[in-house]
Amino acid sequence: MVLCALTLVCTASACTTGGSHPAPAASAPSGSDCASPPVAPPSGPGGQSVFLAHVGFPVAIAWAPDNRLFIAERAGTIETDSDGRLKTFAKVPTVTTEPGGGYSERGLVGLALSPSFATDRFVYALYSTKDRAHTLIVRWTDCGGTGTGERTLVTLPAGPDCCHKGGRLDFGPDGELYVTIGDEHSVPPPPAGPTPPNPQNLADPRGKVLRYNPDGSVPADNPFGAADPVFIAGLRNPFGIAFGRSGQLFVTVNGPTGDAGSPPTGYDTVDFVHEGAVYQWPYCYGYGHPIPPYSDCHGHPGPDWSSEKTTVIPTGATWVDAQGPAALAGHFVFCSDAKGLFVVTPGSPHATVVPGPAQCHLDVKQGPDHAVYFTDETTIYRLS
Repeated sequence: MVLCALTLVCTASACTTGGSHPAPAASAPSGSDCASPPVAPPSGPGGQSVFLAHVGFPVAIAWAPDNRLFIAERAGTIETDSDGRLKTFAKVPTVTTEPGGGYSERGLVGLALSPSFATDRFVYALYSTKDRAHTLIVRWTDCGGTGTGERTLVTLPAGPDCCHKGGRLDFGPDGELYVTIGDEHSVPPPPAGPTPPNPQNLADPRGKVLRYNPDGSVPADNPFGAADPVFIAGLRNPFGIAFGRSGQLFVTVNGPTGDAGSPPTGYDTVDFVHEGAVYQWPYCYGYGHPIPPYSDCHGHPGPDWSSEKTTVIPTGATWVDAQGPAALAGHFVFCSDAKGLFVVTPGSPHATVVPGPAQCHLDVKQGPDHAVYFTDETTIYRLS
């Protein structure tokens, strides 16, 4: 993706949340002490307009119930917006290049607000550490627009490779925290040998969607066991994640760039996923195309939609309710680095997509005014 699609690398033994989470700072105010008065709902002209300009690579955005927009800038700053005025909420020590300045998909890439934000004031983020050795999920309490009591909830190892870092965060209707993790660009060419390649290995968090409690512990009812954060497996580089009105989980996945013997371009996908599903990567890509010497997909399902030979590079996603812009209302939509916004309609045997605004490159969310907000590398747009 343009980060190019971010992802996590982790070994199974190192990808636990363990019992050593640091406690919140003793001086951190409680959520009830930090409530801010709500700001005016966002507004603007009909159609598409610029909402905020001159923003530093706004890779992820999230709306608070008090009408403030939180913005994660990939270089490590989280901003809040109140009536067009940006305020720094928090900064994290991250890195966006490989050693020597080479291309990288690291950085601050995940952002989510607690579903109970109005009372607990919790803000969550995911970022790569400056030593390029770890990826952290952290949490702050919002106090008057400033992040306080920073706490590390989950520590994951980050691999030496530049790419496939995943790293998106979202809360489900069950109140749990969902995390996308890429295969870390580390799938060997087939055959993989007696041990399944990491996206298929349920003891390995790479190539997965993970599910955590809001405090970083593993829910007892996870599909592969109470000690396993894996919720969905068999993915190459899941980057966008969103929940629909009915609780349906929707994931966008960056496709082959020659990995493991796959084609050099295309085959980006979207999935209406189900709990405990194990998808086809790296046995197959796109609409069930085997990667030689594999002759089939080992019984694993393929995507609901594939771009096939067209390169799309999907990124952030959201559900748009019935009061959203007419062309998007009642649909999942996603941004893409190469082609802008797409509107998804489920279908059989495959879903279909139609294009939307070309500036939707990084993330997209519906605002409290039911307009849709999306980002490119410098600007946040509003579509009503």
